[in-house]
Amino acid sequence: MRAAAILFTAPDQVAYQAVDVPEPAQGEILVEAIFTCISPGTELRTLAGKQAGIPGWPLIPGYAMIGRVVYAGPATAHTPGELVFCKGTRRADVHLVWGAHLSHAVLPADQVFPVPVGVDPLEAVTAKLAAIAYRGMTIAHPLPHETVAVIGLGVIGQLAARLHALNGARVLAADRSPQRVEIAQRAGIEAFIPHGGLIEAFRQRLPAGADIIVDATGAPAVLAEAIELAKDVPWDEAPGRSARYLVQGSYPDAMCIPYQSAFRKELILLMSRDEGPRDLRTVLDLMQRGRLRTRDLISTVVPPEHAPEIYQSLNTQSDVLTAAFQWGR
Repeated sequence: MRAAAILFTAPDQVAYQAVDVPEPAQGEILVEAIFTCISPGTELRTLAGKQAGIPGWPLIPGYAMIGRVVYAGPATAHTPGELVFCKGTRRADVHLVWGAHLSHAVLPADQVFPVPVGVDPLEAVTAKLAAIAYRGMTIAHPLPHETVAVIGLGVIGQLAARLHALNGARVLAADRSPQRVEIAQRAGIEAFIPHGGLIEAFRQRLPAGADIIVDATGAPAVLAEAIELAKDVPWDEAPGRSARYLVQGSYPDAMCIPYQSAFRKELILLMSRDEGPRDLRTVLDLMQRGRLRTRDLISTVVPPEHAPEIYQSLNTQSDVLTAAFQWGR
């Protein structure tokens, strides 16, 4: 069948064109898209041709879709009309990285997640991004008495700050963008612009240092400063719980750790590896219970025909967190 898709046709080239998606095979379902959501760090790196493992051009980017099941075979547990989250099509006549920004997706029935009753579909389309931040939070495991420093308030940093705060920890977050700081503040996060440098700004608020640093920047230049925000371990103390450095930003390649700083603090380095089914189900449940709100993180909602302009704005405007494409009414 023919479907409409957003395509990266070459480095820095975006188009809106028709593609072919096969009919569902046994055990597969067909989902008609309502909204898809951009993951800025990953998709901009893919668009620049710098994402590892790009199979070729053209390709369908994206990994977050909310849609309705329009066909489900007798061997599946889904029914037509069901509202679901999925990561996009698994088959098409072009390359997939990862195949969410299109009008119709064919994929195995066990790879979709029902959207709980009462959850706004536009909010639910951020579930993948929220699940990435949630997985990071689970491995950092903040305790209510601990402090968390979030560096970078892009969409992942915003979500990480909210999820760490849900666990009861005191969260402080910094970004150079006044708009991003304001969004975090409206969500109840103690956010600020680090005038005078990152270390000085945080030390004014956290003299003893942070138990957890969440690096949501993906910027190698930030590492040396951010590591200095971790609390120190006195030499006369018995071994205890060291500070943790959680990498949530999407780094393009190698990152260099300042060894002496990390060594003195007995710093634990944590790498969050994407998300899993439990993480997706959990954030959708948090949305249903009103514990996690994400609608304010979608800076704009536009038809997919506007994709070239949207990716350009994400590349040039620091106040744009993410964008959603609306595929149907």
